[in-house]
Amino acid sequence: MHKLEWDEGMSVGVDAIDNDHKMLLSLINEISDAIEHNKATSVIEDVFERLEVYVVEHFSREEELMRQCGYEDLKAHIRQHRKFIDKVPELKRELLNADTTEVAAEINLFLFDWLMNHIVGEDMRFAQLAHDQGLSTRNHRKPSCLRRLTSWLGSKLTLGRRIFLTALIPIIGVSLLSVLVLWISIQRVYHVQQLVSVTQVVHEINDLSHNLQTERGLSTGVISTGYRQFQQELLEQRAQTNLAVDTFIQRLKQLPEIDPLLSTQIQMTTAQLDELAALRSQIDLHSLNATQALGYYSTLIDSLQKIPEGTLQLEMGSELVNSMTAYTALLHMKESAGRQRAIGTQAIAQGQFSPGLYQLYASLIGEQRSFLKVFRQFTSQEQQQEWASLIEGPAATRAQGFESLINRSIQDGRLRQLDGQMWFAVTSARIDELKQLADELGQVIDSRATQQVNDLKSGLYITTAVLAVILGLTILLSWLLNRSVIEPVQRMTRAMTGLAKGGRDLRFTEHFAQDELGRMALAYEQCRRSLLRADVSAAVSNHRQNIELQARIREKERFRMLASTDPLTGAINRRKFNELADKEVERAQRYRRPLSVMMLDLDFFKRVNDTYGHAAGDDVLRAFYSTCFGRVRSTDIISRLGGEEFAILLPETDIRQAFELASHIRVAISRLVVELSGQDKVNTLTVSIGVTAWDETTANSIGDMLEQADQALYFAKESGRNRVVCFDDGCHQEAVKIRALDV
Repeated sequence: MHKLEWDEGMSVGVDAIDNDHKMLLSLINEISDAIEHNKATSVIEDVFERLEVYVVEHFSREEELMRQCGYEDLKAHIRQHRKFIDKVPELKRELLNADTTEVAAEINLFLFDWLMNHIVGEDMRFAQLAHDQGLSTRNHRKPSCLRRLTSWLGSKLTLGRRIFLTALIPIIGVSLLSVLVLWISIQRVYHVQQLVSVTQVVHEINDLSHNLQTERGLSTGVISTGYRQFQQELLEQRAQTNLAVDTFIQRLKQLPEIDPLLSTQIQMTTAQLDELAALRSQIDLHSLNATQALGYYSTLIDSLQKIPEGTLQLEMGSELVNSMTAYTALLHMKESAGRQRAIGTQAIAQGQFSPGLYQLYASLIGEQRSFLKVFRQFTSQEQQQEWASLIEGPAATRAQGFESLINRSIQDGRLRQLDGQMWFAVTSARIDELKQLADELGQVIDSRATQQVNDLKSGLYITTAVLAVILGLTILLSWLLNRSVIEPVQRMTRAMTGLAKGGRDLRFTEHFAQDELGRMALAYEQCRRSLLRADVSAAVSNHRQNIELQARIREKERFRMLASTDPLTGAINRRKFNELADKEVERAQRYRRPLSVMMLDLDFFKRVNDTYGHAAGDDVLRAFYSTCFGRVRSTDIISRLGGEEFAILLPETDIRQAFELASHIRVAISRLVVELSGQDKVNTLTVSIGVTAWDETTANSIGDMLEQADQALYFAKESGRNRVVCFDDGCHQEAVKIRALDV
């Protein structure tokens, strides 16, 4: 049994009462020792008799002290005393008549809990009264004059008035101004830092969208040419796109918390990127036409380009707004050129434009001009001159010339004679120039955003320094009376720190006004008492938990010894299966409930081991078990009997239901593909299954049922494998008949 030791934090400050409490604790510890060592009844009776006598003496002294203090809850306290005096003989009888250690432990725990509630919860309520009445015997140093002065101020003046005496208005004004200015500055820095982080992502968006645009053009070219051209270029481009996607995703992971709308758009775009592999598979399987592929890629690229548009919602200067608007227009212009490239490649390959497709082609040319106009509107003359070779350079001229050639070929009906790869190369060069232009503009945006962050940080530092000086001067003006406020708070802080470290003996005997400090002192005292009670309760609870823990450990060990599973597949082994099956057979016999069992054996399993090795055979067995496990109920029992042979016990299942389940399993196994290391895989697995149901006329045990299922399994093997066979218990002539129900 756990024993408790006296803690000075339990002291109420009156030696006579504290000594009584120590004696009561000693007597209860004696009872604990007698229970633990199973001492004679006479010893326990003697301890309880001394406890009864001493409780009465202690209560008499305590009640007299309460009367001297004028304790207002004296009557309720006396009722508590009388109730416990009557309880002690009852506890003694229960302990002497107890036939289990659990009852004795509960009695012992009850005594410890009562003593702690009595000391901490009841007696400490009048400890302050005893101190104020001069009845406390605890020695205290005589306080200094300064301490008496600050104590007097604390008892006579409320905290609000003391704060007012220390220049209340300047402190509040300076504090509010400081908070407001700093908050505004910090928010501005935060928003611009967000912008810097997002602009880094925008660079990756430009690169990723460029790769997606190229892949889109090649994909439509491959589809439009009947998968005769652009295939090698498409494969190479997909690899580049994958690298761009990985870089984009890694950059997103480095983003701090950003605007919710922008974050939602990024999440939507990421989800669409996850569907890129499926889109490629559809293209490779020839299940998409060029228009559909164009639409899928365009939707994904549009989603990517909405991210830079979302940055316009962030707080930024006018120059950054103009640059970001120009950047967004440039991305849209490049996307229009990319779609034009894809549509032109498709039309040249097909030798004609459909009416709707040509209308879209023409509108994309118009869109590019509009976006170019927006780009020029939001960039300076110096920038336009610097980037003139990229805006309207040789690549743009060649692209426009090819556009004119397409228009003439449409009129002459000679569109098919044009070189689609040449068109793709010319327009790609134009798009590459636009990408280079976007990269350079992105660098300008980065530079401006970084400069804005640095300027804001400099302003924030200066503002902080000025506010700190003002606040320091204000605090200096209130120093004359600060001890009446600061010193009690500091002592409470030290007391709370000591309380957190385990100290329970510090009590405040000073008087505080009915203000915040007074409530803090009261809250501290209540906390101290609660922690004292909790310390003892925790010790008692730990003892109870130790007992329960040992019981759980023994129970866990017992279950661990009983638990028997196949280490390879996770299925239960044959011994455990027989144990559980015997219970199910007994239940089926008692309540006349249906019960079925099936035996399963992988066909030609030896070939797997011989062909791929035993490690591959282990993978096949695990996949086989997982497939079976995924198709049975939680009440069904799967066991590995040995090698590739398994059994499934099916409570509340008749022969027809068992046959249907076995058929589903057989089909699932025939479709199972087991991926092995390297490029190998096993996809020709089949299983033979024998099924039987419990019938008291032919089966008295699980062994009989397994024998019947084994006979059915044998028949399934002999009759061609990869089938389900039910044991027919309705035909008993000279030999047991077996009926095959092949699916």
